[in-house]
Parts: sequence; structure tokens; C-alpha cells
Amino acid sequence: MMINMFLAIKEKRFAKHIIKRLLNSHSIVSNGNGSLSGKSLYRDVLLHAEYADVSNVDNILEQAHDSVDLWTTSTTQSFGFRQLVHFVVVSRYRASGQVGTVVSFRDIVYAQISADL
Repeated sequence: MMINMFLAIKEKRFAKHIIKRLLNSHSIVSNGNGSLSGKSLYRDVLLHAEYADVSNVDNILEQAHDSVDLWTTSTTQSFGFRQLVHFVVVSRYRASGQVGTVVSFRDIVYAQISADL
């Protein structure tokens, strides 16, 4: 039980760090070019946050878009920034060698990111 509590704290910090960085990048990119929206905006946000480089950013966006379904997002809402952030958090966590989680990354992301971004 105690191990799960510490793991939950670690996972929440992990997710919140990525969320904060992506929200900051979203703000900077949006303010710098108000005409960007959708995948063009998300592409520049990922590049600015350094969660992708030019060679793989389109692949990440495609994978994130393909990952949106009722099971993973609990909504039939179209692809948006929330879904992208959720995908990045889970992907980065898995890339760090982790297989499962104690917390719901979706719940953490959705609590911190507005549906209208």
C-alpha cells in the first residue's frame, strides 16, 4: 500500500511536469501566431516543448490522433489538445520503461487542461 502511494506521487509529478511544459508551449506558440490552430498549432507546440523534432513530429501527431477513442478518452470528442497531451504523457511514461500506472493519467490531464484548447 505504501509503495503504491509513493508511486502515485511520482506518476502525478511526472504527468504534471509534462502538462505544465506543454501548456506553457501552447501559450507561447498561440501568442506568437494567433492564426495557428489544430494540428498546425499542435505541431509547433510539440516542437517548442522539445517533445518531438522535425523528423518525427508528424508521426507523433498521427499516433496521437489514432489513439483517440471512447476507451482511452471517455469521450467521442474529436482530437484536441487534451488528447495530444494525454498521448504524450502516456508515451513518455512508457518510453521511460514503465508498463503500468497507479494513477489515471487521463484524469490528471483532463483536470488541468480545458476542453476548448
